[in-house]
Amino acid sequence: MKKLLFSLLFIAILLPATAQESGIRFFHGSWEEALELAKKEKKKIFIDFFTEWCGPCLNMALTVFPLPEVGEVYNKNFVCLKIDAEKGEGRELAKKYEVHSYPSYVFVNPKTQEMIHRSGGNKPVADFIADVEGALNPKLSSIYLQKVYESGKYDIDFLCNYIRMQKVSGNRNVQKDFDKIIEMGGKLTDPQVWAIYEECVGGYQNPYLKQVSDHYEEFVQLFGKEAVDRKLAEATAYAPAEVTRSLCEFEGKYYNLKMAELTALFRQSNQDKAWEMVDQLIQDPQIDQIKFVKQLAFYTRINPKYQDDELSFEQLAQKIKYTRYVAYNMYDRDDAYTHYSYAAALEYLIERAQKEGKQIPAFIFETPELGKAEYDMRHPLLKPKPSYKNTAKGGK
Repeated sequence: MKKLLFSLLFIAILLPATAQESGIRFFHGSWEEALELAKKEKKKIFIDFFTEWCGPCLNMALTVFPLPEVGEVYNKNFVCLKIDAEKGEGRELAKKYEVHSYPSYVFVNPKTQEMIHRSGGNKPVADFIADVEGALNPKLSSIYLQKVYESGKYDIDFLCNYIRMQKVSGNRNVQKDFDKIIEMGGKLTDPQVWAIYEECVGGYQNPYLKQVSDHYEEFVQLFGKEAVDRKLAEATAYAPAEVTRSLCEFEGKYYNLKMAELTALFRQSNQDKAWEMVDQLIQDPQIDQIKFVKQLAFYTRINPKYQDDELSFEQLAQKIKYTRYVAYNMYDRDDAYTHYSYAAALEYLIERAQKEGKQIPAFIFETPELGKAEYDMRHPLLKPKPSYKNTAKGGK
């Protein structure tokens, strides 16, 4: 029994340590101690400059920094520091490295204390890991790239690296630099140029979208239908319907056209027609329902401090009907906001009902007509776990 208790205690102590080791291990000593440690271990320094009130800072700390793949590359190459830019020596260090936005990521050579690369923002895991290239490869450093860029003496290969690192650093406004690639003789059909367009140049307000559409078969032959369709769908995700309609047929066109039409109805405050269209889309077999539910969540959030206080009680109840639909049919277990939104909506509905002497709508207590019948977080493809009776030897 004592041996069992000891084993359980050992596991209880070990698990938190293991979880902590899987992500970035942050050094908690002083700046001077960090410099000495980095020199000793022959590593560079990585600093996450944050503030206590910064939402993106917290999101990165909770969702990206703890990941094993992130910890593997950062712990191997850097002494890592989390520094509050508004407290203690963090104020002077933020001033020294000209930090003005949060989160800011600063990479430092410990021997000279000079910044060798900088980045920032709430970003995907792949972009955060790609920052390591900028810190370890002098030719990909943001400092070097910016210096050469400002000199005006560069080629297409340089511009490709520059645009990619701009995107990694959170700058999406790179079209003018991509235009330079084309002006210098680059072709959208070149694999290197296409890769930069596909990865870094978004939106529909550029000539490249029409070029891909007009020469669709050629691009499909070069880069594959899946990649070309994905790019066309991404570029037209927020395009006006007339723009999308003018393009060739591609996977995702129908969905984007319907979303443009629905968005227009909401912007015109044509609530009745908008919700009527939502009912149609929920039952449309051509619509990716998982994707649609995630997009519908945006339209169904209740915010009394914004515009929902202007809705009549009946209009509010109608909107909450779809807030409920989203909560019932969202299968992303990591998205707690959807369920918080539904709870907040119900609370506001009850508050309005009491204030205005109204009855809670009957649909709140009834089985939904569309979508999942039960409010739980089980994916509909999951089958019930067999009972012990049915799985036991000799059971029927």
